[in-house]
Amino acid sequence: MVAEHFNLGITIYKGYVDDPRNTDNSWIETVAVNYHDSTGNSFSHFPLKSVEGGSAGCAGVQWIPIDHNLDLYASHEWIIEKVCYHRDAYNPIKESSKRKDSQLWMTGLN
Repeated sequence: MVAEHFNLGITIYKGYVDDPRNTDNSWIETVAVNYHDSTGNSFSHFPLKSVEGGSAGCAGVQWIPIDHNLDLYASHEWIIEKVCYHRDAYNPIKESSKRKDSQLWMTGLN
């Protein structure tokens, strides 16, 4: 069952991300994959766990609703915007004026 769900993911972004921990000699790269659970009956049953001794800025993981009041870290807001664009979904973050520049990044999305 787990493999079945994870085979359905769509890679949204892979590569360098803007992060305050980046330096000239080290930087953060990520792979963001969207797994869409349209019924709410699949991924809601997976327990989420933080990695013990994880990187700075990892306060834990949890399922949360997305809205314009959410304070996201580093490039997370931009990644969520790309998911909304790809899924042709309502984007509550776009309502926020926090990051007008993120629209420029989405122009290259296939």
